[in-house]
Amino acid sequence: MKINIMQQIDHYAGPVICKLLLFLRSFTRPARPSDHLRLPDNPRNILVIKFFGIGTILLASPALRELKKKYKNAKITMLTLSQNHELCEILSCIDNAVYLNIESPLGFLVSLLRTIPEIRKRDFDIVIDLEFLTNFSALVALLVTLFDRPRVTVGFSSPINWRNRIHNINVSFDHSRHITRIFAKMFCSLTGETFEPSFEFERAALLQRMDREYTNKLFSSNAGLEEANSLICVNVNAGDLSLHRRWPKDYFAEVIKELIKRPDVAVVLIGAGSDVEYVSELKRLLPPSSRIVDVSGGTDIKELIGLFAKSKLLITNDSGPFHLAEVIGLPTVSFFGPETPYLYGPIDKKHYVFYEDLYCSPCLNIYNSKMSHCKNNTCLKNIKPGRVIKAIDEICNIPGQKDRLESDLARL
Repeated sequence: MKINIMQQIDHYAGPVICKLLLFLRSFTRPARPSDHLRLPDNPRNILVIKFFGIGTILLASPALRELKKKYKNAKITMLTLSQNHELCEILSCIDNAVYLNIESPLGFLVSLLRTIPEIRKRDFDIVIDLEFLTNFSALVALLVTLFDRPRVTVGFSSPINWRNRIHNINVSFDHSRHITRIFAKMFCSLTGETFEPSFEFERAALLQRMDREYTNKLFSSNAGLEEANSLICVNVNAGDLSLHRRWPKDYFAEVIKELIKRPDVAVVLIGAGSDVEYVSELKRLLPPSSRIVDVSGGTDIKELIGLFAKSKLLITNDSGPFHLAEVIGLPTVSFFGPETPYLYGPIDKKHYVFYEDLYCSPCLNIYNSKMSHCKNNTCLKNIKPGRVIKAIDEICNIPGQKDRLESDLARL
């Protein structure tokens, strides 16, 4: 099922269904202020709802890890989409995961009807909605707690009054902070404690699970990769959720043409299965070269991490691979515009971010369900290839730029 169809259903049908469920819940809940609901001292089961974005799940993992540290006996279950299963299996902060299938409308409906009863049986003490005001995640939170004992539910506060009646604790989405710190506020709302987000555990977990064999086979079967000293990965995609986050592919083509003029550089084009056609369009703009290899649609997360571990740089749009690269320590050159790097950008100085900060940027936010009607993303088109090539030269020539990643690999 296409993401834009899901967004339309969520936007128009979601509020109607949620209001109906709230009305039904009003007959089953005691009349008392929600903030008087006592937090459990020793919760056993915690449900975390996060459907969209492998990168966002990864960015939430420090907060989930702190939650497990605080509640040592608690089991964290992630309710997410089936496309996120690889990452959920790697992250130690997630004990169990329940997946929804969105490949087709029928498959989605069947998996939802199976999942809700299963979740209700687990009797969760705390429900945490990490989605950014999607009505579907609110609907699921209501279905999980409907006609049952009152339990603590946490979500982001909304300017819409009825939306704030869903959760007991409504956390302000502070756009002045990085998303990792916003997720940390979710943790603080439950524990009253603060912490400094860190990805050291996630870095180690990802590198330990990388697929070295895939990378070795890729190099042995492509002479151009074997001959090059510098491998640069290129991600021209941005995920189906917001396609206009993509820097123009003809700009990418210009950069790649310049890179392969250098005999020591090879380029690998990456992408998910849904990105294969778009990557193919880019390839038609490029000259034939053994030092340009397309692996789009053919790598899982473990293989991608293995590829990143052998690379010198990732050139990418705002996307899941960008966050994977950041966490494992691979330097990046990235493009922002519809979304803001102040919220989702890297927090490490070894990354180069392009962001024009135009009057209309960012046009995506949680209050418009990350749906933009922009028809001409000048915020990205204004970033010309010449500037990007200069930035690539700067970041690749910094001494010791990959030392930390290579040191981590040596310890594995």
